[in-house]
Amino acid sequence: MAGDWNAPTDEFSGDVRLQHREETIGLRGAEDVYVRGDAVDGELAFLDAEYVFTDVAVEGSPSLGGSDVDTAVTGNLEDGYVDDVTDDVVITEIEDAFVQYGGAEQVTAGGVEQVFHDDSAAPTKAPEQYEVTVNGWNHTKEATDPRDGVSVVGAKNEVTIREATHDLTVYVVGWDNEVRIEGRNADVTVFFVGRDNTVSVGPYLSQSLAAESGFDNAVDADPLPPEAVIQTSKSEAHSDAVFGRHKLTWQEPATDKDWCPNCGSNADAVIERKQRDALFLLKVPVRTYDDGGISYECEHCSHHAPGHVSLSEDERRDALE
Repeated sequence: MAGDWNAPTDEFSGDVRLQHREETIGLRGAEDVYVRGDAVDGELAFLDAEYVFTDVAVEGSPSLGGSDVDTAVTGNLEDGYVDDVTDDVVITEIEDAFVQYGGAEQVTAGGVEQVFHDDSAAPTKAPEQYEVTVNGWNHTKEATDPRDGVSVVGAKNEVTIREATHDLTVYVVGWDNEVRIEGRNADVTVFFVGRDNTVSVGPYLSQSLAAESGFDNAVDADPLPPEAVIQTSKSEAHSDAVFGRHKLTWQEPATDKDWCPNCGSNADAVIERKQRDALFLLKVPVRTYDDGGISYECEHCSHHAPGHVSLSEDERRDALE
């Protein structure tokens, strides 16, 4: 289907990156191909591939073939990265392709086993303009409290974001990438283009999957700890009960409950609310008048449950003391 490839040939070994190219380029025989946003000014034509994961809609069959190529890029190739081509690009004889949002003016495909495209949502800002970007294979990157977004293009990359306090868009293109976000009081919106990628967030962040052009991707959230719902710990309640009669109320984690007996919800942070009316001597109860029994609360029904959880590290530490 590719037709004749009689154009001059550039041969490479290993990964190849197409950038600062002003002619129609043909890329042949790479393993996987990654197309970054705003990479191709013209048509991006796939003539032979297994899967195409794309955040740009495919518009019919290619109008280009091998005879239209000005320069052919081939050789003993591993992965191909398309970064900056001001004309058309013809890609053939590859395994999988991954096209970032805005990757080409037009995407066409023929001889492709399956195309994955989800147009249910689009990022509000071009991913290549995000503050934290990774492009390639097997990179590790850390950042603290970025202001807008995280963009990952490639495979087997690991990105860790710490102390996030601003709403973030996480845009992942490729396969087997991992993004971990820790922080508080922020929303994390995730876009996937590819397969087997994971974005995980800490318990004090909210998360949502906006669009998935692919399969077997996951957005995981750590469960909310009971300490986030606890208002007064046992040690805090007993701290002033040195001598005399005191009525105390405190909360403890209900370690054997994965649902709330109070409201019936499946819950991560079920707590026991306990009361004690007793006579104390040196903080030790020597006579109990009423033990108050046990009642239950969780993050769904407690008046003290956080919405956007904004406990600081010191506040969470105090709740555990």
